[in-house]
Amino acid sequence: MRDLGNPPEFWEYFEQISKIPRCSGYEGQIRNYVKNEAEKFHFETKIDKVGNLLVRIPPKNNKKSNIILQSHLDMVCEKNENTAHDFSKDPLKLRINEINGKKWVTADGTTLGADNGTGIATQLALMKKIHSGKLEFGQLGLDLLFTIDEEVGMSGVYQIDEDMIEGNQLINLDGIQDKVITIGSVGMIASSFELKLERTNINQEDDKFEVIKIVTSGLLGGHSGCDINRGRANAIILIVRILWKLNDKYSIFINSINGGKASNAIPREADTILYVNKKDITEINDYINILSTEIKNEFKSIDDGIQISIQKLENFENNKVISKQFQDKILDVLYIMPNGPISMHPDIENLVFTSSNLASITTKKNRIEITTSQRSFEECSYKVVYEKISALFLLAGLNFKFKNRGSVGSWNPDFSSKLLKLSKETYKDLFKEEIKVQVIHATLETGLLKLKFPKIDIVSFSPKIDGAHSPYEQLNVMSVENYWEFLLGILKNLSY
Repeated sequence: MRDLGNPPEFWEYFEQISKIPRCSGYEGQIRNYVKNEAEKFHFETKIDKVGNLLVRIPPKNNKKSNIILQSHLDMVCEKNENTAHDFSKDPLKLRINEINGKKWVTADGTTLGADNGTGIATQLALMKKIHSGKLEFGQLGLDLLFTIDEEVGMSGVYQIDEDMIEGNQLINLDGIQDKVITIGSVGMIASSFELKLERTNINQEDDKFEVIKIVTSGLLGGHSGCDINRGRANAIILIVRILWKLNDKYSIFINSINGGKASNAIPREADTILYVNKKDITEINDYINILSTEIKNEFKSIDDGIQISIQKLENFENNKVISKQFQDKILDVLYIMPNGPISMHPDIENLVFTSSNLASITTKKNRIEITTSQRSFEECSYKVVYEKISALFLLAGLNFKFKNRGSVGSWNPDFSSKLLKLSKETYKDLFKEEIKVQVIHATLETGLLKLKFPKIDIVSFSPKIDGAHSPYEQLNVMSVENYWEFLLGILKNLSY
């Protein structure tokens, strides 16, 4: 991959880190790799109490100032249902696609981890080039910060040691859009609801039942923040829609509903197993096909890969089904649960202000777990959404346990930022055009960093990544070269 473009060190490291497992919560191997590389180059390293890593690169001359470059070590680990891949040990299988004359790097059936592997590879490439003498930034010192657990709970920045941050300027290297500078992001909460299941038995010796499995797959999914405004289908919402309509017309007995994995991803796949009366099976199949056609037509210009399949399960041994009363209630709640954009920003055109994502549902022996995520520029707004979800369960007479799986404050934009001004001037000098400045409906660690270190000046930018948090994730090759040139330009201007 070194031959993909400049800098070759970036592509060398991107390929190397793609061989190292780094799902959220399991960053040990990738942290050790980065630490070993830094120490090989004789740079100072430090790991704090929660596992964040800092690499300090001193200036060539007497230290005038330093800047922090920050990425996160973990990645979203998603794969297609038919992909044989163990994220705990298997290397990602990278491949290069050419689309309309443009090269993209992607992975075979899994997430690519460009979010935030591009940041890690950038920092490693800087280490190598500075050590070799190919790069130097005069009186500017670089603090390379690698945080943990960004994709799940952001516990890394939540609990970061204060002495890991020295300096008042920070460039966050975590993003998905090129040719833009991000200066603000939404706050978020991951909220889960656990309900005790009411079960009853189906007499499997009774010849009147058949067991079927309905699967929704082939959806684009995507990032539950950046992609929430695209109108893409949610696999759980689709399976619930089908079940609610079947439940309204036929006697069905649900064994399980499962779908989604990550709180920050729009679910791409979901399934349900249910008992149905044999006398209804032909009619049910026909009705599901009608619903499938409706759904595909509804999303044909947005999410055109949707597949809805039905299969008969022979010798299915689990005769426990959800009680009819509980089934009616949970389907009603899920069918009307808030999902997608809730409101738009009053001051910034085409920007979602508040949203909600039905992220996952898991049916276990005696309970059902539902995870959602809410985002907003105002904490009170995302609280209202999960409170409304709580109210739906209460109205339905369903008792639940609520759990806050982690919340992050919003990062409010500072249009008078000195680092922003310098970044805009640098971009214009390099590329002879103005760079776009944006606030995004995604949640970055910068919100927490700004809360903990209010005097710090922050901007964020990245190469172009499509399909983040899904197996369709891909990294645009040409955008890496421009992004690298932009970053070096800023660092050189800061070094004077």
